[in-house]
Amino acid sequence: MNVRASVIPALFALAILAGCAGAGRNACDLLPGQEACARPSLSASTSGPRIAAAQFFGDAGASDYQRRFLALLAHNQLDALDRANGTGPFGRNRRDAHNRDFQATYSTLQQLAGPVANAHVQPSSGGSGEGQFDGRWRVSRQTLYIDAAARPSASKTFEFSGLQARSTEIVLRQAGKQPVDIEGTCDGTLAIRAAGASRTIAAGTEFRFRLSGEDDTASLFPGDSLNRCTARIRSSLVPAGAPLTILREETADPGLAAFDSRYQRCPVPDGAGLDALERAFYASRWLSQTCALPIGEPSLLRKSRDGFNAKVEALMGAPLSDAAIDKGDPELPLDFSKAPRLKLIYLSSLEFKADFSGRIIERLIRHHAALGTKVRIMVTDVLEREKDDAILHRLAAEFPNVELQEYRWRADHGAPIDEQISQLHKTHHIKMLATLARDPARSRVIIGGRNIHDGFLFHQPIDLSRYPGLQQYGKTDGLSLNYYSNWSDFDIEFADNATVDTLAAHLSTIWLRDADTNLSRPFSTPVRADGRRPSGNARHFISVPYEDDHALEDYFVDLIDAAQHHVQIVNPYLNLTPSLAHAFDRALARGVKIDIVGRIDLKGDIGGRFLTALNKLFVEQYGDRINIREFKAPDVVLHSKIMMIDERLVAISSVNLNNRSFFHDSENGMTVLDPAFYARMKPIYDDYLAHSNPVATNVTIPWAYRLLFDEEWVKEAF
Repeated sequence: MNVRASVIPALFALAILAGCAGAGRNACDLLPGQEACARPSLSASTSGPRIAAAQFFGDAGASDYQRRFLALLAHNQLDALDRANGTGPFGRNRRDAHNRDFQATYSTLQQLAGPVANAHVQPSSGGSGEGQFDGRWRVSRQTLYIDAAARPSASKTFEFSGLQARSTEIVLRQAGKQPVDIEGTCDGTLAIRAAGASRTIAAGTEFRFRLSGEDDTASLFPGDSLNRCTARIRSSLVPAGAPLTILREETADPGLAAFDSRYQRCPVPDGAGLDALERAFYASRWLSQTCALPIGEPSLLRKSRDGFNAKVEALMGAPLSDAAIDKGDPELPLDFSKAPRLKLIYLSSLEFKADFSGRIIERLIRHHAALGTKVRIMVTDVLEREKDDAILHRLAAEFPNVELQEYRWRADHGAPIDEQISQLHKTHHIKMLATLARDPARSRVIIGGRNIHDGFLFHQPIDLSRYPGLQQYGKTDGLSLNYYSNWSDFDIEFADNATVDTLAAHLSTIWLRDADTNLSRPFSTPVRADGRRPSGNARHFISVPYEDDHALEDYFVDLIDAAQHHVQIVNPYLNLTPSLAHAFDRALARGVKIDIVGRIDLKGDIGGRFLTALNKLFVEQYGDRINIREFKAPDVVLHSKIMMIDERLVAISSVNLNNRSFFHDSENGMTVLDPAFYARMKPIYDDYLAHSNPVATNVTIPWAYRLLFDEEWVKEAF
């Protein structure tokens, strides 16, 4: 049997099962008979071979990377099967389902998912290096924003990705108020869902549909053979129509497809020659990580303006002056004479606000979009307000090479109440700006804790009342999505091209996630080292906790368990998971000193009073054993996330020390095992220390909060 051919059906069969939450929405429903569209059933009441998913797995032992990915998919599929049938943790014993095919499928999934029960992935034989993954496993869904008033006569090109996809959907979303008619032809079969009806269009046959008003949508489902559509967008503004070309991205840009398909084979040294901290650093996990790479000499961005200007300079080639920032004019003249020529921009942020910071970044991106640069933006849908949506949707409508993903996690139908509530607060919390330049020396990547929000730049809200399209913040005490705090944060910037390239490729695994489940593929697989210790001393991680069985929590537990002398932490949110709390207790019991600079009083942050009570609960539990200090710069909320262990290891990330980061939100960060880098970071930590005071242990927590915290699901939600 052909190994590669047999593994790919196994991968997409699992994804077919995992993607059933979107049943009725994808190309497999409208274009039957395509290569990747076989659909086994989830229901235990289904008889016959449709439930016997084992027939799709083939020879799953073909590749170490594919086996690892298959285990993660099977692990998540078991959860989906239990949910769909009320078995396992959701009720009855699965063996009470009297269906031989269901039982066979369940047993097969258990066998495939078995390795996930072990926190560490066993290294395989074979050399280190990189590979390309092209299995069809996911549902691809992307949005093409249409606004008749956005550069109404300009020719526009939109590229859709069917990479690794068994089903591809292009959602055309009306971003303006002007009705439009769209007509065209494609070189392959196309299915269309518009105005409540679906139809299939043969290659070369003209199609036509209408978007009648604001937020109206239609969906296109390109067949496997479709690579190009040529269309026109007609409106009262341009009756003759403006040209729109729709291209399959992996055909139009095979270099980008290869970039998006990368994975690494990471050498894992023999643990016998390592100490505990080294073993924790090099260990292979279900957490998505890069191989160890050299840390180099990254820029440490402690000051607010340095953090903002690093993004500006990556895009414009020069920072804004203090005078320009002080003026607070979002329409100030921008000088692009030193701007790099960019091939790809990634911007991933919890939120992108329509304020001074957001408007400046949007204008910088607009410059590159006009030159044809591919731009990929990821934000959290539930935190975007009307003006935030408007600035991003308009940008994407004017330049379809700017693609926007607005993350929203959706609970399965009939999910428990805590998961229903999770829909309101599960967020995309990965922070990264990556700019890949034609001149490799000008590529940059910035990670850390800052979002696109004026609170990371200005001490007080600035007056933007002259700009009705921008947010005018007020002091809302964290009780509104129009909240404003002044945050003290920390970012790190890399200028080494290999590092930029690797971190951006790592982020591609999130960009190309499954649209129905938000599952993403791992970036690496472990292999046995050849006896030498890897030369790198830094690893980037991305956590999707509901996919990888809370692997980030296991990682942080291992790091704390490896500490021998001293743990130094800067973090504002202190609601430990039970496993992390046990790790802290073990460290304290063996004499490890733990120091924390936090911000116990989070008044002004969104949900600040509730979060303050949670922090006080931590002080009550640990105040007599841990040196806890309160960051006390006036009217400033600490937002940095730094952890340092034994003067050798440093973690800089988006990760808060709360249940959300380890159970709910996607996160990223860089872990560095290097005493020299710790020496660079120590003055940063000392600066936080200098701006903090000891915390009194006799805290007062209102009784209503204590009653809430007695419910474990409440603490687990935050």
